Amino acid sequence: MVIVAIFAYLLVGIIAGIGAGLLGMSGGVLAVPALVLIFTLLGFPQPHLMHMAIGTSLASMILTTLSATVAHHRRGGVMWDIIWSMMPGVILGCLLGAFIAHFLSSVILEIIFGFFICFLGAYVLFHKKKKEEVKRPDRTLYTWIGLGIGSLSSLLGIGGGTFMVPLFIAYQYPSKKAVGTSAGMSLFITTFAALAYLYLGLGEIKIPYTIGFIYLPAFALIGITTIFAAPIGVKLAHRMRGRVLRRIFAVTLIVIGVLMIFR
Repeated sequence: MVIVAIFAYLLVGIIAGIGAGLLGMSGGVLAVPALVLIFTLLGFPQPHLMHMAIGTSLASMILTTLSATVAHHRRGGVMWDIIWSMMPGVILGCLLGAFIAHFLSSVILEIIFGFFICFLGAYVLFHKKKKEEVKRPDRTLYTWIGLGIGSLSSLLGIGGGTFMVPLFIAYQYPSKKAVGTSAGMSLFITTFAALAYLYLGLGEIKIPYTIGFIYLPAFALIGITTIFAAPIGVKLAHRMRGRVLRRIFAVTLIVIGVLMIFR
């Protein structure tokens, strides 16, 4: 079982890394459901199953989003001014989301995760781009948006890109800029949220090689693998049409959401 788990972590890292670079969604939307399945097979305690999956996913995605952000930045795909505007709200939101998740059961977290993912996938898939010009948020509003995204991302362990890509598309930013900026913001979200899960999980889990809600073997194998996989996704993102990117993003979200709800 240990050997199977190792190969599973490596596979999750490859898929999550490519997904992060291609779709700008930090990889957590793919890693969390996979880790829930793997941890279940390994016999991890059910009450903290989702918390461990979220914490481990967030920690491993730090390396993923770092690699993806660097690759997008080199191609001019990161809007740093927006990231800095959102930062204060994001930091507070990450702490708030982790605190709320700490008091929710694993089953409730899975259901919330599934419904949010399905909703966002449907929005991206069926939302029609408006032809008229849309007024974009100012710096103050971006801070509040960062608070909301940071809270939800930390609560669900999905890094932020899952929420920011639809947001940027709604405000008519180019798809490649939306993906690159989402990857950059996800770097900071995963870092602050992972630290929160590490702290809140101290003393809760008695499994070897675990710190807080972070399982170190999965963190290391997934994180290292994604460093090499994320640039592949970035290259694909800059070669594909924006409409294709949106459809892949949406369908991926809906499928994963349904699986989590009815698991």
